[in-house]
Amino acid sequence: MRILLTHRYFWPDSSPYGVILRQIGEELTAAGHEVQIFTSKPSYGKDAPDAPAHQQLGEMTVRRIWVPSEARRNPLIRVLNVLIYCIALFVHVLRSRADVVTACTFPPVLAAWSASLAARLTGARFIYHMQDIHPEVSTYSGGRLGRGLPAQILRWLDNQTLRRAFAIVTLSEDMAETLRARGLGALPIHIINNPPLDADGEAVAPPADLRKHDGTVRVIFAGNLGRFQNLPLLAEGVALCFDDHPELELMFMGHGVALPELNACWGDHPQVRFAPFLPFAQARGIIADADVGLVSLSPNIYRVAYPSKIATYHKLGLRILALVEPESQLARDLERCGEGAVPAAATPPAIAVALERLIAAPMPIPNSRHDQWASASWGQIVDALRSDCR
Repeated sequence: MRILLTHRYFWPDSSPYGVILRQIGEELTAAGHEVQIFTSKPSYGKDAPDAPAHQQLGEMTVRRIWVPSEARRNPLIRVLNVLIYCIALFVHVLRSRADVVTACTFPPVLAAWSASLAARLTGARFIYHMQDIHPEVSTYSGGRLGRGLPAQILRWLDNQTLRRAFAIVTLSEDMAETLRARGLGALPIHIINNPPLDADGEAVAPPADLRKHDGTVRVIFAGNLGRFQNLPLLAEGVALCFDDHPELELMFMGHGVALPELNACWGDHPQVRFAPFLPFAQARGIIADADVGLVSLSPNIYRVAYPSKIATYHKLGLRILALVEPESQLARDLERCGEGAVPAAATPPAIAVALERLIAAPMPIPNSRHDQWASASWGQIVDALRSDCR
């Protein structure tokens, strides 16, 4: 089958989903499918690498369109890039003659709406790969697009996409329940968690000054330091353990809108370190050296997202502290595998108690555990598509 995978960012851009999409594409080509990637020129971050407009990447064909650089984080440029990408995506799907077209949830709502409409016009089957759910993300986080007329318009457009989809892939049962609550009737939902990030080629040595010192117990949050992560509360809870554990170190690795606030509160603390965003080939070694991986979500965000870093932490052998509601699937997954802890409440003392349990627990034995977060194969969905197209 001819499969067109699409996303705003793709390897060698360092966007996590860009790396995941390459892994999905390689899985599908290994199964004998003809895979094409549609994306934009690398522009994720100020040090985005260059890449050709046309590229043969293994068995995959990559087509990249030009967009202005977003290095200066100009909001007008970002809006322009959304329009350029979505229009080009619509036209490319019409021309691609693909049997299957996929789109993710970035740019939110509009990319999947454009791809699904073009797929409908050409008779292609559409797969909606939902990394988060909009506009509910903005609703729960207090964003302007999550209320009033903007939210109604975005939900109306997204409902059209859901109705056009042959398959809808979410990352958790919580996300699936959020979609069912829209009242659209039976939806073709499949729950497939993202695979752990895998560095391309050989690992790249991280900066020496970021390596963990002997005798240090490092807890790390690696990824987007955004407004959905509840990071100030997480840091406050971890800090309650500092006096009793002088060997404890909290590291934030990445960038995002929460970074200035975190830096203002903890930038001078001797047991808190900040590391810049690094491509996963470099970040992998730093994460693997840590003892505890941190996951944190603002209230109710578990209903619309599932942190992909969980699978990466798991693969690298870290114990996991997750600041998330105990009733969430993430909390149930951690309880089932016995390799993490969830605070009993979203308070600094409860976070400290959960971290104390992890610090006192023995290190897991590598490769001894069942693969709780292994991604189910996309092959099942594609096989269903193949049967449907006959």
